[in-house]
Amino acid sequence: MCLFSILPPFFLQRNRRKLMKIAFLFPGQGSQKAQMGLEIADNFEVAKAVFEEASSVLSYRVTDILSEEPAARINQTEYTQPLLLTVSHAIASVLKQEGITPDVTAGLSLGEYSALVEAGVLDFKEALNLVAKRGQYMQEAVVEGEGKMVAVLGLEDNVIEDICREVSTPEALVVPSNYNTPGQLVIGGHAEAVDAASEKCLEAGAKRAVPLVVSGPFHTPLMEAAKVRFAPEMEVAELHESKCPVLSNTLGTPHEGVPSKDVLCDQITNAVKWKQNVEWMLQDGVDVFIEVGPGKTLTQMVKQIAKAKGASVQLFQTDSLKAMNETIEKVKELKG
Repeated sequence: MCLFSILPPFFLQRNRRKLMKIAFLFPGQGSQKAQMGLEIADNFEVAKAVFEEASSVLSYRVTDILSEEPAARINQTEYTQPLLLTVSHAIASVLKQEGITPDVTAGLSLGEYSALVEAGVLDFKEALNLVAKRGQYMQEAVVEGEGKMVAVLGLEDNVIEDICREVSTPEALVVPSNYNTPGQLVIGGHAEAVDAASEKCLEAGAKRAVPLVVSGPFHTPLMEAAKVRFAPEMEVAELHESKCPVLSNTLGTPHEGVPSKDVLCDQITNAVKWKQNVEWMLQDGVDVFIEVGPGKTLTQMVKQIAKAKGASVQLFQTDSLKAMNETIEKVKELKG
């Protein structure tokens, strides 16, 4: 007789709950918005303490910039990166206080640093200093208008890769910069090369080519100057072995042991393999994904990737007090 046929339903339900795997997902630049995290900090002391800790490290008060109307500095890369790290850490701290901890962490671009913090690889204060420098150097790496990024929709990755190779020259470079979901790949590089590649992608059958509002061609070789300046900052940082798997944007798979500083520096100039990160998590059995920070972009991407893989997942957000409370309630219920 099958064991499961004689076990009571409550036992099976309880053990199904124990088998669930949770991933914390951390958004990157572009997800920022005015007032982000303020409502949560007003209602959870642990989140408020994170805001205060960040303000003691940075040369400004976090709440002042988040409260600006109209939002100005929050969209400048040198401010955006430490502010997003702060908000994500504040929200993650609330979740952990409520007994919700990750089995895996992953972040998109800048979000990888939040993932490293929550997995115990980087101290929060050290991460703040790193991303503040990272943001400054990336902001200054390319003259405004020289670079460009475009999201190509509805075309196979290999076709886009071939077009980038065909169009690129040493003086006018275009490369894949973000593998987001099936049918969505971002290209970046010199503006004229990106425009030429975009036209060829449309001719090859792409549904759309959407220019992104960014301050530079991130995750392309045009960021080499930023990488060179950032390397000494990373070299003196203290990294620890992770408490759980942390996905590497550059590798597409988890960092091994203590993450490589070279790989983390390479992230500035190399393509973000987010689609591959999510595919790895699905293969590893992750079935609960919590987006820790503003927006719903990452969980929407997971939904698309999971659908393509035929995987069943549960998705949660934390970008408002209401969403945070609902996530805490529902995930606790799942945990049993």
